[in-house]
Amino acid sequence: MTTTIARVLMAVQALASLGVWAGQLQDTLSRMDHDQDVYAQALLVDVLNPLIAIALLVAAGFLASRSWARTLGLAMEYVGIISALINVITGFYQAGLALAVAVAVIVLLHRTVPNHQPTTT
Repeated sequence: MTTTIARVLMAVQALASLGVWAGQLQDTLSRMDHDQDVYAQALLVDVLNPLIAIALLVAAGFLASRSWARTLGLAMEYVGIISALINVITGFYQAGLALAVAVAVIVLLHRTVPNHQPTTT
């Protein structure tokens, strides 16, 4: 049951992240069109955000069947915590929700037993 909840939360996180990314990308492109400054951090987020979202979707999709998916999911959640903390510290308090969800998924992933594949000798 914890695996299913973790998978659903990770998929929701990834889809929400892609939605936010679409808005961020639109803002970046609009600023470029109007010859406004675009911070390097914004460009980095525009590149990394969809990659992280895809990694979360892959981890969620394979969580029940592949042991590496748990490790990937945990890594992406820790990245999400760092990102959310930075956002909260810089005044985007709504990122507190993302922080709470990331912590919840980490707890769920630590409660799941990794799927160990048998080794042949």
